[in-house]
Amino acid sequence: MRLTILGSGTAIPSLRRGSPGLLVEVAGSSLLFDGGAGTLSRLLKAGITLLELDRVFYTHLHPDHTGDLVPLLFALRNPAWRRNKPLYITGPKGFKTYHEGLVRVYGDWIAAGSYELVLEEILKEVTEGSGFRVVPREVVHLQHSLCYRVESTDGRSLVFSGDTTYCDAIIEAAKGADLLVLECSAPDERPMKNHLTPTQAGQIAALAGCRRLVLTHFYPICAEYDIVTPCRKVFDGELILAEDLMRLKV
Repeated sequence: MRLTILGSGTAIPSLRRGSPGLLVEVAGSSLLFDGGAGTLSRLLKAGITLLELDRVFYTHLHPDHTGDLVPLLFALRNPAWRRNKPLYITGPKGFKTYHEGLVRVYGDWIAAGSYELVLEEILKEVTEGSGFRVVPREVVHLQHSLCYRVESTDGRSLVFSGDTTYCDAIIEAAKGADLLVLECSAPDERPMKNHLTPTQAGQIAALAGCRRLVLTHFYPICAEYDIVTPCRKVFDGELILAEDLMRLKV
């Protein structure tokens, strides 16, 4: 299993950090988790085209996490490309209504042409793939926000928080994970409602017993503060600060 950070930033434009997005390559499948504006070009830089992408999972429906959904569907509509295999797009409760709203605006411009578009709306349902499974769990952020745990049949596990505040759900979802990717939107000195600070992220990783912790989803203000030290005070495992196009083996 391999992780590529496609975007380590937020909704605020940054020359250093793009909007949230993760690529997980597992058992021959390419999985995209979230995808704000600019994700598709960084996906190409990671070596994956939209013709190769197998599944897309959204944690919640805020624009910085879903901004490239319309460009994705529109690109696949272009006659210069011909996708033949199905594309599975999964989101939390309310995702199908969200997609219907996009269709009312864009119509056939985002309709599937040469491929089958499979939309799935989940809250607790597990996605079973060939050689892996994806387990969702509802966390505290926007209503019906999800985190995801990816488990391979060879025993590897990766957990992505999406956006969340400190809650029991993310701790339970992350139990024993080989790699935990947590949002860390703001420093301890300037906390944000419904988001994590470095200390909170470290506490989650420690309580969950994770070996490696990746912090991501940094608002620009994080560059003005020490993110590492507060987290290390409560978590003694490997700590990694995400950067766009960073690749990690799980």
